[in-house]
Amino acid sequence: MQIVTPIPDRHLDAAARLWAHHFLPPVLRAQPRLRACHGMAAIGGDGALQGVAGFRDHDGGVLADLPWIARHLFRPAPPTADLVIDGIAVASPRRGTGRALLEAMAPIARRAGRPGLRAEVEVENGPAMAFHAALGFSQIGQGQFGWPWSGPVAILRRPV
Repeated sequence: MQIVTPIPDRHLDAAARLWAHHFLPPVLRAQPRLRACHGMAAIGGDGALQGVAGFRDHDGGVLADLPWIARHLFRPAPPTADLVIDGIAVASPRRGTGRALLEAMAPIARRAGRPGLRAEVEVENGPAMAFHAALGFSQIGQGQFGWPWSGPVAILRRPV
């Protein structure tokens, strides 16, 4: 598997569909556009997309645009100096793709002068909470962030 950033043009549509399936409510999944420069792709030996990850900084996140109503509904977490993980989505879980994508973000954070990586995960998402804990993340806060229908969200951090 190869991790590449930015997301290659030939994989951008598939990456957008995979990312949207994991992170957008069904009503907003129609034709999402991703900003290739704020993402990375995991490409399998067969050339197929295995996963996608986004990151958010002062220039925004991986999602290129959101409908007006969604921009007003989404509740952002407090600002940070860390590089924020803007979602990791994999086609086949538990094969190391998510880990590889997350680990590839650390050098990006270091090059950008960011002191750490931050993830915002719904507390009730046990698999995602365990995944981040296994990769050295610690909870540094909690709140009502994200979509209004989301439950409490944990703010997780790992120094780089």
